[in-house]
Amino acid sequence: NWPGFMERVGNIAGPLLAYEVLTAFFLEATFLGIMLFGYHRVPGWVHTGATFLVAFGTTMSAFWILVLNSWMHTPVGFEMRDGVAHATDWFAIVFNPSMPYRLSHMLTASGLTVAFLLAGLSAWRWLRGDRAEGVRLGLRTGIIMAALLAPLQVVLGDLHGLNTLEHQPAKIAAMEGNWETRGNVPLVLFAIPDERTRENRFEIAIPDGASWILRHEAAGVVPGLNDFVGEHPPVAPVFFAFRIMVGIGMLMLLMGWLGAWYLWRRGQVPNLLLRGFVLMSFGGWVATLAGWYVTEIGRQPWLVTGVLNTAQAAGPLPASSIATTLAMYLVLYVLLMIAYIATIFRLAAAGRVAEKVEGAMMKPGSAPGDATSDKMGQGAPA
Repeated sequence: NWPGFMERVGNIAGPLLAYEVLTAFFLEATFLGIMLFGYHRVPGWVHTGATFLVAFGTTMSAFWILVLNSWMHTPVGFEMRDGVAHATDWFAIVFNPSMPYRLSHMLTASGLTVAFLLAGLSAWRWLRGDRAEGVRLGLRTGIIMAALLAPLQVVLGDLHGLNTLEHQPAKIAAMEGNWETRGNVPLVLFAIPDERTRENRFEIAIPDGASWILRHEAAGVVPGLNDFVGEHPPVAPVFFAFRIMVGIGMLMLLMGWLGAWYLWRRGQVPNLLLRGFVLMSFGGWVATLAGWYVTEIGRQPWLVTGVLNTAQAAGPLPASSIATTLAMYLVLYVLLMIAYIATIFRLAAAGRVAEKVEGAMMKPGSAPGDATSDKMGQGAPA
């Protein structure tokens, strides 16, 4: 579908993808089986080591993928010869201007996704009457992770936004729904951007908010979309995806801190908040997907900023062919997502039964679960 991409920048994209395969993919594939199926079948140190290597491989995979993706947004360290990009400085390519911000933002987002998945599944088991120590510890771990990572993500997101303002002002203008370059730009909480009339309808905004966030002063000038007519991304998808990402992020911050406060002061989490964690089990995934929509749609019409636009990369296929390929990918991943969610909850339910049976076997004469307290945090391991 996109032969122009490798024809124009394959000299850079190809090696970076190869590094990802060599340093990450093989490592993950080799030790994933031990991590998933080796518990009680190999010594504990082997299983722990395999788990560490899978995590390390996944992190390296994220590193190389984000190196390439960041370079596509902020390309440096190359020169064009006869319309083809050739690397001149691999260090500059790898550590391009946006890579540190994208990598740290993405890894923290992954940690938050895991934190709420762990807290949500543990809360679901707790609400169903499972009082096992594993559930108690899983809930505490997820909440504490969320409480620590959510404020860090706010800081990293702000730094990433400032970097984007410097290198991709049209994307920032779309994210903010700002049409005219000016100072005292409000922070738009809600609106319906209208590209035809080039204005926002039904706007609800905080005066000077965007200028404060992006320039750290009320009179700070924020770029407007009218400076990039014909060269800015579709406004509505970027505008709404950004608000979904930030909205869920603020909710994560609130829930993480509220849950940590209850654990610290009362040793237990109220059922209402537990139900909130259940509803937020996959909130991190939604926020991450929305963030990628902002990133990828927001760089349009460029595939590699200033080097290759999307139209130039497309092959001579009809639109229906590209749509069919996209539809096949979407259907496949929707089915995989459904299978994944169903498996996660099935494993959680199986774990509940297994831990009850194990508890009964360890304490003959007692009913499963009778020996544990109903209060979150009491008797939990340090």
